[in-house]
Amino acid sequence: MEYTEYYKAFCKRVSIYRKLLGYDQGLMAEKLGMTKPEYSNRESGRSMMSGDDLKRFHNVGADIDKLLVNVERKDSKHIISDYVAEFERDSQKEYVRGVISEYVLYLCEQRTDGANDELDKYIRLLKSIEKDSTSDSMLKCIRDANDIKDQQIISDSLGISRFKYSKIENNKEYPDAMVLIRLYDIYGYLPSMYLDVYDTQLIVLDYIYDSLSESEQAQILKFMDSIKQLV
Repeated sequence: MEYTEYYKAFCKRVSIYRKLLGYDQGLMAEKLGMTKPEYSNRESGRSMMSGDDLKRFHNVGADIDKLLVNVERKDSKHIISDYVAEFERDSQKEYVRGVISEYVLYLCEQRTDGANDELDKYIRLLKSIEKDSTSDSMLKCIRDANDIKDQQIISDSLGISRFKYSKIENNKEYPDAMVLIRLYDIYGYLPSMYLDVYDTQLIVLDYIYDSLSESEQAQILKFMDSIKQLV
């Protein structure tokens, strides 16, 4: 399927979502903080849906992954994210999240049976996030995780200029809907992970935790219990 067809399918899902809510285009536009012509042009595909537009959809309760690529986020036990949320101060949360990340990566490195391709993909991403979780964008982390040195390689695969790619990677703007669809097709990470609507590091940690064996999960839980005595 050509990417233009993927985008048309996305616009169709947006239209269906609006109708399921019982909204006309004017009311949907109002909910999103747009004029009716602005919204109409986006729903019809005449104007590109920007990353900021998609964040507005998320803020009104839409599943932007389902809209963009017709895939829902994996169900998760949220063991690690719920644990980190128990800490009150942001500095505590950042510290605990980082320490748990280091321990999870250590456990993964000790595995003797290896990891499947899906799990390995998230382990590599977590390693990249751990390098500089405070400033690197999701795109930069993906480039590092795949050992791609030149921005031009990814910008060419996404069909955008290197200048535009650089702006996205350096957090100057969010990727638009078409770029997000292409990114999912190439790398397999959900579009919402590029839009700062969730804590990406915690999403990755929860997914890795759920993918590990019961004995490995038990080790992580024991480790997290010990952290409370230190923080």
